[in-house]
Amino acid sequence: MLTVDVEEWFHAPEHPLGRESAQWDRLPPSLPSAIGRTLDLLESMQVRATFFTLGWAAQKHPALVRRIAEAGHEIGCHGWDHTPLDRLDPEAFRRDLDRSRTVLQDLLGSKVTAYRAPRWSMGRRRWPYPILAETGFNISSSRLCIAGLGLGRDHPKRIGGVLEIPAFSARFLGIPLPAGGTLALRILPLGWLLRVRHRRTVRGRPAVYWFHPWEVDPQAPRLQAGALFTAVRYGALKTLPARLAALVPAGDCTLSRAADRWTAAHETPSSWYGAEKIDK
Repeated sequence: MLTVDVEEWFHAPEHPLGRESAQWDRLPPSLPSAIGRTLDLLESMQVRATFFTLGWAAQKHPALVRRIAEAGHEIGCHGWDHTPLDRLDPEAFRRDLDRSRTVLQDLLGSKVTAYRAPRWSMGRRRWPYPILAETGFNISSSRLCIAGLGLGRDHPKRIGGVLEIPAFSARFLGIPLPAGGTLALRILPLGWLLRVRHRRTVRGRPAVYWFHPWEVDPQAPRLQAGALFTAVRYGALKTLPARLAALVPAGDCTLSRAADRWTAAHETPSSWYGAEKIDK
């Protein structure tokens, strides 16, 4: 499965610019160019993907959202302005969902039912899932099961009526790494990445890959920070298109398609609710 997080080059909460929303309108946008490059890449791969889109980005660039949908891709919700869930209480989270989903649905004229939490901030939280279900979402890909983000088992599970399909992680030298994106996808041996993908998919579990439009646009501005931040965020970006082409099969790789396959193979409708205990 292939997903794209539609956000600007500065939407990094760990960087000062990512937290200073008052400055964002004065920063040069990358999305008009980067979305074009992203769509060209996916067309060359003959892949349909899910684009998790910030409400803020959709409001700024409505024509881009329509262009993505017209190219046959699925539009999902990535929240309003990339605020992580650990900075939102339940009511603020509900407002964030309502605001962003309304903008997206008004642009598309259709329902938006897939969600991804910014910065994998779902962690092992369960309280957001009933709110997602109440606001019209039935699929999420908001967990990345690595150290610092909750670990846990990374197979799909239904929580509070929402099917959570975690992003792809795998153990390298005993350490769980984000095998589906970021620097790990760009620099780890391709042979290993192919093997762990095969081990996952042969068991009927989707391997969810992800990237950002700025990652495939050499003209996108870059955040200025220390050497470690720069290496992790921007290291080996040139390898990404070829890695995606090698690892993601052609066809419908949307999250909705993955959810349909998982549900048909593993669930009956009567099992959807109460599949995992919800901690309020």
